Amino acid sequence: MQLSMTLGCCRLVYNLALEQLRLFGRKGRSLNYNTGANELPALKKAFPFFADAPSQCLQQALRDLEDAFQRFFQKVAGYPKPRRKFVHESCRFPQGFTIERHRLKLPKFGWLKMAAHRKLKGRPTSVTVSREGDRWYASIACEVEMPNPQVREISEVGVDLNVITGAVTSDGQILPMPRTSPEAMRQLARLQKSLARKKKGSRNRLKARRALARFHAKLARRRRNAAHLISHQIAQQHTHIAFEDLRLKNMTASAKGTLAEPGRNVAAKAGLNRSILDVSLGQIRSMTTYKTAWAGGVCVEVDARHTSQRCSECDGHPQDSQITEHLQHGRVTRDRFVCPLCGYEAHADINAARTILALGCHRWAASTTTAGGAPVAACGGLRSKRAREAGSNDQGIKRLAA
Repeated sequence: MQLSMTLGCCRLVYNLALEQLRLFGRKGRSLNYNTGANELPALKKAFPFFADAPSQCLQQALRDLEDAFQRFFQKVAGYPKPRRKFVHESCRFPQGFTIERHRLKLPKFGWLKMAAHRKLKGRPTSVTVSREGDRWYASIACEVEMPNPQVREISEVGVDLNVITGAVTSDGQILPMPRTSPEAMRQLARLQKSLARKKKGSRNRLKARRALARFHAKLARRRRNAAHLISHQIAQQHTHIAFEDLRLKNMTASAKGTLAEPGRNVAAKAGLNRSILDVSLGQIRSMTTYKTAWAGGVCVEVDARHTSQRCSECDGHPQDSQITEHLQHGRVTRDRFVCPLCGYEAHADINAARTILALGCHRWAASTTTAGGAPVAACGGLRSKRAREAGSNDQGIKRLAA
């Protein structure tokens, strides 16, 4: 109960400070973290229930808002939005905590039992308590001295991310993501219908909401675990990884439109959006990026246009020719690619991954220069066939990573 109250106070302080900035913030008048932190004692005096929450948690909520505005001014994120109840709720303790083997001591909460998932390494710097469904999690941030990455042989790969097969690499590996089964979708629909039938503000509605949150949290944990396994495997096997630059926010945008201009095929687009979000393509890409950096590798994102239609053998696109038959895009079926120009045949997703690898080689070549300044290809050449041979490990160029 007290933890839930603390989450509510942090959310309220965040939203109040955001509204204050919206109404009174202007050029020449500074409203920042220090301004909000100095006003907290007066806020506690006016509303005594704020005094029950740890002060540092309220201060960290203001710190989060300041960081959100910095990302907005740097044009790496949108304008900060108000925090919502039951959505990504958390509070952070930067000091005053004590960690033992199976328990955790937090200011104003005392000792709390915990199930440690792993042994701590390094010096703990903060503890973030969050709620997923009806479970509470404590994420402990630690400062660790990372050793220099081990020198590894250069291994380049292209990764095609798609809804059907998950992650497909240019060397022929198919790493599927778990999909929500039809039975699970029916259970989700029952839980949503049960929540919609309950009276707002009633205890039965609270129970239904908790049941729905538990189910969503279970699906999220399964997706996150699979994304960790796939990203770890790719990052450990390869040093140079190329992904498509997928604009997932645009890809999963609603097709409802407006009252003046209503959208078309709204239900079909909503189903496609659910399928894209179900396989966590962005999560795989982001996890692979930081794990590859830890291992001393590098990830790049290449233009995603025509990677599924272009042939990885001859580097030709059917639209460049006069072919107008049913093979004009090379995709005979969903999983089969046949090039109408050279006759090359392969799995469609593997062909796309090899095309992505060839584009990645161009990016690595542009960033790899000799002493005289002339670019040198990272995989020994810029042709798609060469990239395919390097990706298949038949004639891969073996070099030591610097």
